[in-house]
Amino acid sequence: MRLYGGVRLVNGPCPANAERIDMNAMPLILKMAERGLRVDLDHFSKLETVLTSDMDQITEDVRALTGYYINCGSGDQVADLLFKKLGLKQARPKMTSSGDRESVEDEVLTAIQHDHPVVPKLLEYKEFEKLRGTYVRPMPRLAKRVSFGAWRMFPNFRTTRVPSGRLSCADPNLLAMPTRTDRGKEIRKGFITDEGWVYLSVDLSQIEMRVAAHRSQDPGLMSIYRNKEDIYSDFATTAFKLKDERYRDDKGKWIYPTVDSMQHRYPAKTCILASMYRVTGGGLLAQMPVLCDNCHLDASKHTCSKFIPMWTENKCTDLINSFYLKYIGLTKMQRADDIYVRRHAMIHDMWGRILHVTAARSVLQWVVSAALREAGNLPLQAGAQGILKIAMAAINDDIETLEDIVHPLLQVHDELVFECREDVAEEMGELTKYRFETCVPLTVPIKASAVTAADWGSLDK
Repeated sequence: MRLYGGVRLVNGPCPANAERIDMNAMPLILKMAERGLRVDLDHFSKLETVLTSDMDQITEDVRALTGYYINCGSGDQVADLLFKKLGLKQARPKMTSSGDRESVEDEVLTAIQHDHPVVPKLLEYKEFEKLRGTYVRPMPRLAKRVSFGAWRMFPNFRTTRVPSGRLSCADPNLLAMPTRTDRGKEIRKGFITDEGWVYLSVDLSQIEMRVAAHRSQDPGLMSIYRNKEDIYSDFATTAFKLKDERYRDDKGKWIYPTVDSMQHRYPAKTCILASMYRVTGGGLLAQMPVLCDNCHLDASKHTCSKFIPMWTENKCTDLINSFYLKYIGLTKMQRADDIYVRRHAMIHDMWGRILHVTAARSVLQWVVSAALREAGNLPLQAGAQGILKIAMAAINDDIETLEDIVHPLLQVHDELVFECREDVAEEMGELTKYRFETCVPLTVPIKASAVTAADWGSLDK
């Protein structure tokens, strides 16, 4: 069956088909690179002061929590505080390259963030430090003046760096900018539009999970998506043994009254997304919110005398096991992928894109496990990216004669961001949604949503 641009759904390796997908999407990517994003340099100048103040406040919070005043940007002082003064332990100690002390890299701090409320504070400090050094301070150098008083930044898109076919970006890496934190949103608010124009974001809903449902043919997953239910709340009901009182409201939306957003749905969502990529209990623990089991507040706001973490590695492992027991079709899919990889030392997605995984034939079991985990990610990520790129090719043809009213700006994972005239934003959103939802006939429906705002950071996800 031929899809838009002559692309086919295939059941085996087919580099020519994958190349056709990439080349069909290239004209829209070139438009993004040529247009760039307008920036408000005054906003970034003020934000540098705000971030510096935030970092100073975190330093004071660390002193209040521990009784010690340290430079949170000094690895030596942070390591001394955590591993000597507070006595925290790593499950598998990781040292610096010189071997002088224990490492305090992000992955190390993330692994122990549930052990003491000061660790999330230190992670927050490192995030602010990165935001200031990567996005805020360099912006005057990265932006170019295109007209009087108007500055635009032109990201460096890379189309061949990621095995799944996803775009990557540099100078700066806008695709890695935090999207859920307040300061991450503040940075995005520095990307603005001209008067009478708006940002338009069109996002594919849970596309990798839908690809998983299509590949696995798991009856439970397919039923959820065909009935337009919420998979995260559905899993939370089972995993946390909640009373199932779901119902449809007047608008047809499913309501789950027993599912709490932070205590149930968010952990369930984190577990599902992690389990799809074979994360272990320890890996899931690193992604879980740092909540106190007594007061159910995060580490920075807990009110009880002693911080007791709500999540442990054993609890996370039990949650993962609950996921695999509920959606047994996904387990069968992963086993079939493992057999294929070990037999052929490669894996392919539904578009024929290939990833060679020779490490799957190693005699070392830990090497094989890592290789199978890497290979298992490709069919879902590359399959979803192929859907997006087919839609991008169709959208490029749609807007070929509309250069005066709409401009593509970014592709952020499963989302396309446009700059368009305010009076045509609604029509453009509906057109893009239509392309997203109809470009590929999966066995479960594809859904998309569109939102608009005056700046990038104000887009309501």
